[in-house]
Amino acid sequence: MTVEAAAALGFGVEPEEMTAIRRAFRVVSHRGVFALKESRQSEADILFIHAAKEHLYEQGMENIDRYVLAPEERPYVEIEGRFFVMSPWVESREAQYDSTADVTAAAAQLAELHQKAHGFVPPPAGGRILWGAWPDLWQKRLELLDQYRKMAEEEDSSSRFARRFLRHIDRYQEQGLDALELLAQTDYEEVCSRYQDAGSICHHDYSERNVLFTPEGGIHLVDFDYCICDLPIHDLVNFLRRVAKFTDYDEDVICLALRAYLERNPLPPEELQLFAPLWLWPQKFWETAHQYYGEARRRPRKTYADRLRRRCRTRKQERHLLKQVAKTFKLG
Repeated sequence: MTVEAAAALGFGVEPEEMTAIRRAFRVVSHRGVFALKESRQSEADILFIHAAKEHLYEQGMENIDRYVLAPEERPYVEIEGRFFVMSPWVESREAQYDSTADVTAAAAQLAELHQKAHGFVPPPAGGRILWGAWPDLWQKRLELLDQYRKMAEEEDSSSRFARRFLRHIDRYQEQGLDALELLAQTDYEEVCSRYQDAGSICHHDYSERNVLFTPEGGIHLVDFDYCICDLPIHDLVNFLRRVAKFTDYDEDVICLALRAYLERNPLPPEELQLFAPLWLWPQKFWETAHQYYGEARRRPRKTYADRLRRRCRTRKQERHLLKQVAKTFKLG
């Protein structure tokens, strides 16, 4: 018996057929069809994710991949130190973020998620509570970029990655400092205090893979593995960044998506002002540098070099798009 079959049995589901699909398994049983996957999260993280999804479900948001519970009401099965989670399988297609219809529908759905998140009281989970964390976090990451600069300069034979990294780091560090300065001019702390009292949930991985359209035309949200407590604008900007990539930074599509979100979940001016510093912050450049210099590399060097090249070549488009959005929505 495979460990995956054993995990399914641990949930009380006897598999009749199991098919590997990406990182998950489609499990057919007499109880129904389920999605089973090994979780990369800790037990505390799984409990946090479960609590977030249960809160959304209790607020009427039933179109999420709610966990199937194992005996003792646990949202996971543990086998030899490995955690497995399970949820009902939903026949669907992934969202297409180059489709205006899909993008506006996804934006409205994200707004609903943020509305339903009010009142969430998070269980303890290190690193998932980010209210008020941006200034210190961004400053620490800028300091890490300085360390990565030294590592790049000390490489015996300068790699493609190091050469490109060193060519662009100055402008991205300057951009990061600009984002910090812009953030300091906003009411960030006051907005965070309000959400800390009211409660919030960010999906934090609102990619096309995790926004599924059902044959009936509904939307089903999956993979809350990276969900956090932070400001809704964080989720919104990350979503629009992804849409921008798929639409070649089409300002009309981005503005349509933003309007679709704000119609369902209007944000006050002091909160919407946070769009600009968050968009300006060089998140993708930082992520790629950190993956290469700060984490154990899991992929060939060329993969990271190609990824960094893609990140750097869209910088001007990103800045232009920010100016257009700021002008349209009067962000200052």
